[in-house]
This record gives sequence, C-alpha cells and structure tokens, in this order.
Amino acid sequence: MLLFRNVAGSDQPWPWPMRLPRHPTAFAATLVLLLAAGTVHAQTAWREGFEAAGPPTWRQAGGDAPFRVLQHQRLQQDAHSGSGCEWLRLETASGSCVYMAHDVGRPAVIDDLAVSVWVRSDHPGTQLAVRIVLPRSTDPRTGRGLTAVVFGDRYSDAGRWQQLHIEKLSRLLEREVHLLRTQFGSGVDSREACVDAVLLNVYSGQGMSNVWVDDLELTGYVNVGQSQDAASGSTGPTSNPAAWSSGGVIRLPPVGSSQSASPKHTVKLAGSVLLVDGRPMFPRIIQYRGEPLELLKRMGFNVVWLPRLADTTLLEEADRLGIWLICPPPGLEQVAGASGRATRVAPPIDLGPQYDCVLTWDLGNDLGSAELESTQQWAEQIHAADRRMNRPLVCRARTDLRAYSRAADLLLIDRRPLGTSLNLTDYAAWVRRQPLLASLGTPVWTSVQTQPNEALRQQLAMLDASVPPPLGVTPEQVRLLCYTAVAAGSRGVLFTSDSPLTATDADTRQRAMTLELLNLELDLIEPWAAAGASAAAATCTVPEVSGAVLSTDRARLLLPMWSSPGSQCVLPQSAANGLTLVVPGVPEASSAYELTPHGVEPLRHRRVAGGVSIALDEFGLATQVLLAQDPLVIAAVHHRAAQWGRRAAELQRHLAVHKLNTVEATARQLTRLAAVPQAASWVAAARKDLQLCDAQLAAGNLQSAALNAQRADRSLRLVQRAYWDASQKGLVSIVTSPPALGFDTLPSHWRLLDRLRSARLSDNAIAGGDFENVETMQRAGWQFFYQPASSVQGSVDVAPQAAHSGRFGLRLMVSSVDPKKPPAAIESPPVLFASPPVQATAGQLVCIHGWVQVPSPIMASTDGLLIVDSVSGEALADRFSDAKGWREFAMYRVATRSGPVGITFALTGIGEAWLDDVAIQVVADR
Repeated sequence: MLLFRNVAGSDQPWPWPMRLPRHPTAFAATLVLLLAAGTVHAQTAWREGFEAAGPPTWRQAGGDAPFRVLQHQRLQQDAHSGSGCEWLRLETASGSCVYMAHDVGRPAVIDDLAVSVWVRSDHPGTQLAVRIVLPRSTDPRTGRGLTAVVFGDRYSDAGRWQQLHIEKLSRLLEREVHLLRTQFGSGVDSREACVDAVLLNVYSGQGMSNVWVDDLELTGYVNVGQSQDAASGSTGPTSNPAAWSSGGVIRLPPVGSSQSASPKHTVKLAGSVLLVDGRPMFPRIIQYRGEPLELLKRMGFNVVWLPRLADTTLLEEADRLGIWLICPPPGLEQVAGASGRATRVAPPIDLGPQYDCVLTWDLGNDLGSAELESTQQWAEQIHAADRRMNRPLVCRARTDLRAYSRAADLLLIDRRPLGTSLNLTDYAAWVRRQPLLASLGTPVWTSVQTQPNEALRQQLAMLDASVPPPLGVTPEQVRLLCYTAVAAGSRGVLFTSDSPLTATDADTRQRAMTLELLNLELDLIEPWAAAGASAAAATCTVPEVSGAVLSTDRARLLLPMWSSPGSQCVLPQSAANGLTLVVPGVPEASSAYELTPHGVEPLRHRRVAGGVSIALDEFGLATQVLLAQDPLVIAAVHHRAAQWGRRAAELQRHLAVHKLNTVEATARQLTRLAAVPQAASWVAAARKDLQLCDAQLAAGNLQSAALNAQRADRSLRLVQRAYWDASQKGLVSIVTSPPALGFDTLPSHWRLLDRLRSARLSDNAIAGGDFENVETMQRAGWQFFYQPASSVQGSVDVAPQAAHSGRFGLRLMVSSVDPKKPPAAIESPPVLFASPPVQATAGQLVCIHGWVQVPSPIMASTDGLLIVDSVSGEALADRFSDAKGWREFAMYRVATRSGPVGITFALTGIGEAWLDDVAIQVVADR
C-alpha cells in the first residue's frame, strides 16, 4: 500500500623557500639588478680560505642526532693551505646526520658549476652536500619554489686532509628532479636553479669527534642574486636554522603603491592554501568569550573568532599582540526577511587600516536557502569595500554548500559528535565528504568540539539536579577530533567554546590546558596542515588504527590515529606495543621520526613491499611521524620542539593528575553500583607512573616525564572504559540513557536505572504507531516531508516485509535517479516521517521506543536512518545504517519545557529502512 511518494527530477619563519617574482614588472626589475651587477654571464670562482680571524662562518643547521658543539672557532694553525682553517669539536648521540651550513650567495646550477672543500677528521663519515632552489617550479598549494638536496663525496681518510667534491651538479640535479616529478607531475622545471647553501654532514657516529674544514671553493660560479641575509647586510646565514633555510630574493614593492598606503599584511588564498605575508598559515581559532587576547595568544591561538564587530580597543590590542581576528564587517544593517531571519541590505563602510588585524570577514552562521541571495549580495559588497586587502570571506552554511562556496572563499563545517551516537570513524568520513558538496577546491575549516552538547547538558541537569553537568570533555577526545580534521585536509580548526577559558572550575582549567597542549602540537606540523596534499594512506597491523599521510615537496607527515566504537562517549585504552605501519610512496632516502612537543625521536624503518615499514614501540591514541630526507626540515622541527619541551611535559602531567582525581572520585561512587575488580590496580599503576613523571621532570628528562604521564592516562582510560562498558549492559541503544554518554555522569545513570525499576509506563500516547492502518495514521497526524534533490527520489509506504509484528510496517525509501551515477554524498535528508505530537509537562520523563531494521547498508551518508526526538534534537539522535536484523531503540528524555514531544525518522542516504511498533510513553513513579 503506497502511503506517500514524491519524485524529484608564526612568529618564527618556517623553512619554505621564497617565491621568485612572477609579475613581469618585478621580474624585469630583478633582471636589471642582475645585469647591473655584471654577474649574469661572467663565470668566476668563489672561494673561502678561512684565513681571516673572527667568528666561524659554518653554522649549525640541525639534524636527526642529538648533539652538542663543544668548541667551534677559526684557527691559525693546522690548515690545509695558508695559515687558517675552521675547527669544531662536537659530541653526538645516536642518529645519522648533524648538518653545518655555509652561505655561498646564489650561484646558478650550470654544467660548469662544481663544489669542493677540504676536510680532516678523527673519524670517517663527513659528507658534502648542496641545497638547490628551483625557482621556476612552484607548489600549486603554496606558491613557493621546490628545493632539492644533492649529495657528494664522503670523508674516508681519518686523520688526513681529504678533498670532497660535487661535480656535474646539473646532471645530479636532474635525478632529483625526476623524483620530484613523480610527486608533483611533469611541470617540475630545473631551469634557473641555483645553489642556496653548501652543507656538511659532520655526523660520524656516537661520541666525540673533531672536524677541520678549509678551502671551500665553487668553480663555474655565476651569481644570480643575493639571499635575504646578504641583502640586509649580514655576512652569513642566520644562526636560526628555520630562518636560515627560508632563502629568498630581493623583494620589490608593488608598482604604484606607497608605503603609507600599503596594508601591514597580505592575506590571500592560493588554491586551498591560506597565505599570510606569503607564507602558508594554519589557523588555530578560538571562539571569543571575553577572555584577554594576551591570554589566548599565550595559549597558542593565532586567530580569535568574534560574534560581532571588534571595537577600537580590541582591534588595537590584537594589532599590538600580533593575533588575528575574524568578525563580521562594519556597516551592517539588518531587516527581517520572509523567512524571519536577518537579511543584509546595507553595504559596509570603507575597510581601512584599523582593520588590518582581521584575517577573514565572517558572512554568517547557520545559513540556509532563505539567506543565500542576500549573502551573495553581501559578499559582493564586502569585496568592493575591501579592495585594499581583499581578504577571504568565510561562512558556515547549513545547506546549499555549493552555492555558498561561490559566495564565500572558505567554508566552516561544524558537527559535535562527542556524547552522541555518531562513531568517530563515521565522523571522519563526514568531514571528508563535506567538501564534495561544495565547489571543487573550496578550502574547508572544521570545528573541534571542546564541551558537551547543550542538549545533553540540559538532560543531565533535569535528570539529576544534585550534580552540576560537566563543562568539558576529555583531552583525548578533543585531540582525536582535531587530528581527524587535519588528516581529512581541513585548512584550519575552530575550537568551539561556549564559556570563557578564564573560569576557575576544574573542567575549564582542564579544557584550557588541553587546548594549549594541542596548539603546541599543531604549531609543530603547520607546514603540512596548512599546505600538505593528501597522499595514499598507511596500513597498520592494528585494524582500529588509521594512518593519514600529508605530503609537501620536502617531506611527508604520517598521522596514525586509534578509533574504536564508543570512543565518542568513553575512550578505551587505545594503545599498543610493537605497532607497525606501512607507508606507500616514500622517497628511498627518507628517514622516519616521531614528533612530539618534547623532541624529535628517530624511528626504526625499512623498505618493504608496498612502501616503508615504520615501527612504533609504544603507541597510544595518536602521534605524528615525519618522513623526510632534507636536514633543514628536520632541524627546523627539532628547533621548534626544543622551545616547548618543558611546558608540554608540564601540561601533560597536569592533565594526567586532573584525570586521576576525577576517575578516583567517580570510581568511589561506582564501586557499589558496578563491579570492575581491576580498577584499583589500574589506578595504582597510574599513581606510580605519575610519581615517575614527577621525578623525571625534576631531573629535566622531559620526554620520559611526558611518556610516564601518557602511561598514567592509559591506565585511567582502562578504568573509565570498564565502568562504561558495564553501564551499557541492558541498554538497547547508546543514547538510551543520557547520563551513560560519558564517564563522569555514570553515577547519575545508575540512579536513573533505579528510578526506572520502580516506575511504570503509560499506554502508548500516539495512535497508529503499529502502522497497520493508513487511515488511523492519517487521522492521528503522522506527517511525511520530502526535501527535493535532483539526484535522488524518495517514498514512504506500509509494506508486509517491513512488519516486526502484525501484518504491516513502515518503509522509507530513497533511490538514485540514475542508478549508474549515484551521488557520493547527500546534503540533507531526502525523506522525513514525523509522529503526531504528544503533550508533556516540564520535568516529565518520557520513553520513546520502537523497532527498526535496515535491510542493506545506507549509502552516500554517514547518518543512515536518524531517529530524532523533539526534546534534544540531533545531538541525542539514534542512528542505524547497516543490516543487522530487527533492532530495538529506546530513548528516555525529560521534557525541558511544557509542550509537544514528538519523534522524526530521517532517511539521510540511499537505501531503505523499516519501522514498526513505535510508541511514546510517559514514565510515572509508582
């Protein structure tokens, strides 16, 4: 029987080489400078004999081996020729490279160019190399030149002077270019390549070594420009490896501009990459709740999102601190549109220098079809008023993502999965699918939930008034959401915040420390998060671990993450020893390093069939693995990590102590309610690990301190998950009991169960829930809603195969208009079926239950069949997306206000779902 049917046809520069001028005028001006210098055609020899007294000119450029330079100076003895040479004594630990760098100008890589240097050491192993910039080959995501490192002779005659060479540089470079072309395509161009610096890998094994260097010479030298250091008057590379490796050419001001009229910064999009002052930026954004900007800056945020236009004081403070703002533009006037929502009608005022600290303009939040036309007009007006900086526009659209991506330059996608029925694996799929609904190439920012959903907090407060609902979620859950966004290719993250981070309660203090630690981790991987391209994913020996790979022209970043069912509520231990990942497509010379805010640790790796196998001896939840061969990248990451090691270890220790206190307090209440015999031993293990953490912190061993704090966390997660698993026994659905959606609220869950044991249920308050009679359903007020979409068609009917009991059940169906070309993602649920409303009074507990079957997996959506109650909405909705026979659903909800209570069934993707025996009953105490 057919019921209904509708058919619708940083402060520190990061090691990226600077971009050569592409504008014809700028290029011509640069060429004039080069011709005037007389260096374009004249080949000469460049030589440094180290004869002059003064400071040494070889500079530290990092490496993968921990090292200390004990002495480094110019000597007037022991030279290879003349009277002077340069000498260093260093102590090294386990690794493979320690690099020293020497500035040599910017000689062109031509057939005649050759490099040589004389070296003496008490150990063999020192190797000569050069770093080469390819100015005609730009990364389409960053707009910056590619680089290559070419290696030469290795020192072997210990105790004697030996000359190391690199000859036929152009031929060696072509081999490297071939490797780059396998990654970036045939457009990689070696023309106009130039040497950026000469390198020496002085690593010769663990222990102490001495190295003497003399007579560095380049023949066939054609200088094509100066580095920024040379242009600014410096006689050599900077001592900061990250800054030294940035390279560059002379910057020319834009034609027709004056310094006074120029903005302080440039902000633009190059493809999907946000460039700020020419460098890729990964926005770490916090919602503003009145905190001092200085505090937010100290916590590591580089952007603050304001709900309204910033006043003069806030603008001046942001400019002084160097922190970016996002806000609506000035001059906004609003009137009520036909939808009852605000419609923008007035153009903004001139956006002058006072707004130079604004990163992007906010077009609006929760936008739908009714606001589309006015938003498009508003975007045009903002662009016209912002000709001076022409900043990108950002918005969060609820629907019509493709249309909104034409009006805005950036889209914010927002979903809050913690404490819901949405598994984190499905959440990750949702984050990856959302860009498919926008215009091709539109950059996406993703919100990261840091607090429970307000609907859940309301239910917790109404169910158990004796306990205040929590203000935070666990640090590990926030970390997983953040890493999920980065791994999916999001170009920025917005940490959602409903209350100020300055509050003094324990939950807020934990939230603040969590975000500060996460910002340290994100800053470490900014080059890959801001501009990396998704590469082939890694495979793992543990099925629950996924390994996303982000690739740049100089390195790859692997992000292994552990995701288990139920992690959106309470995480399991999520840890393993001896975990192995295989990463495809890694260049043969790459090494592997684990990155933490405390340091850079070499990892065991080997080439196997299918890629490079990487061993993680101790893995917990998520980590960062760098795959690189460029010593400058490794050095820059190591330099950053060294800056934050103590603070990161202290934060991890504080978070572990907070968790220990919380777990002990909650477990004391749960001991008499649920049996977890191992809980006491797990808590004791956590205490022991924290004692070790404190001892290591006092001794200055930061990595060991952090590792022990992480081990304490893992033991405590075992306690939390064991009690949570015990609470799920007997529940028909993960969202049946709101207090069972987290660990801290489990005592309230057991009190709810005690109440239900002595309560009675009323008769079914809705007629027609057995779906046996269409006329009864129509009289009762069941409603069908169809949201038209060009690619799908939907229907609702009662059918015998959909019956759980009786003769008939309800069948919801969505199919593709063209079965050969089904959509990859569906934006809004095509089919919704709603129950008649039931009147309830505030504080009344109701039970919503029924039976559902999904005969085959629902495609093009991660939500499957959504069962949504009108009290809590989607935040506490139940989800069914796979075929597992008939399954019961049950949801206990407290009416937060007097009024109607109903239930809606939304089929969100392609497939069908069957429903039967649906009821809403009032829970009455006996």
